[in-house]
Amino acid sequence: MTTTPMNAVDLPAAHTIVKATDRDIKQVCEILGDAFSNDPVVNWLTPKASIYPALFRVEAESLYRKHDHVLINSDHTGAALWLPAGVSLKAPFHWRSITTLFSLIFAGGLGTLKRGAELEKVFADNHPTEPHFYLHAVGAALNNQGKGIGSALLKTGLAACDAQGMPAYLESTNPRNNPLYERYGFKVIGEATLSGDGPTVWFMYRDAVTS
Repeated sequence: MTTTPMNAVDLPAAHTIVKATDRDIKQVCEILGDAFSNDPVVNWLTPKASIYPALFRVEAESLYRKHDHVLINSDHTGAALWLPAGVSLKAPFHWRSITTLFSLIFAGGLGTLKRGAELEKVFADNHPTEPHFYLHAVGAALNNQGKGIGSALLKTGLAACDAQGMPAYLESTNPRNNPLYERYGFKVIGEATLSGDGPTVWFMYRDAVTS
């Protein structure tokens, strides 16, 4: 496997972050699927955790891998999906969308599709219009959480933002993660509670850092 080291950030050896290659995408999505197993918003969408890697894979293969900011750590226990500034969030059609759609319906019926449409609208309605880096997902596999892997992934992605003098944006779907994001300069700029006594999403923005 060949990878491109992200040398802009000085990290401990155990937390070395690299750009994922096409051969890494399946692993990236399995990591994120595991990392989000207990995420309130993803659980609200569908409680069937076995589907989660497929959800991330549709997004990664149709959009994120094309823009060179999919990250993975050298131990393959943490990953992140970023988009650089100026890239549309509208992903082109990918064949995996069909199989994933049927899996969602089979797992939770049409209610899952309704919740998915609601979540997409909430995200779209609150997304900033000015150019920015977008962090769609970051996480470590369940048995590797609390070891600083998420911090290493954040540092690496934000180094790319800062190199271009760009702000960054994310949706936090778990309140436990908000303090970590705030530690790296993100601030809550809004929130929304999903239907049916659903969980809350926090919209978080980090101003551009210029030298």
